Amino acid sequence: MKKTIAQEKFGYVINVLLYLLNKEKPPTVMEFLEAKIVPRATFYNHLKDSLEKAGLVTFKVNPDRTITMHLTEKGRKLAQCLKQCEQILKEAGVI
Repeated sequence: MKKTIAQEKFGYVINVLLYLLNKEKPPTVMEFLEAKIVPRATFYNHLKDSLEKAGLVTFKVNPDRTITMHLTEKGRKLAQCLKQCEQILKEAGVI
């Protein structure tokens, strides 16, 4: 059964939020893209603006002209919830 666009995007959002939650310091967009968490085109065409408009992630331009990705408080709460859900599913042997 083929995934719908909504299912793919949902999975990508989860991956982005969990990645950012697990980082000690906010990654640059380039570092994020190099980690291959989501395809580059998907990030720029579907996720970047959506995450920002939803209030989950902010992007900060630094003096060295790099752009870093930051979880907002809302994004951090959601990511922590997702991490807890992931742990429960692992303990249950579902994933």
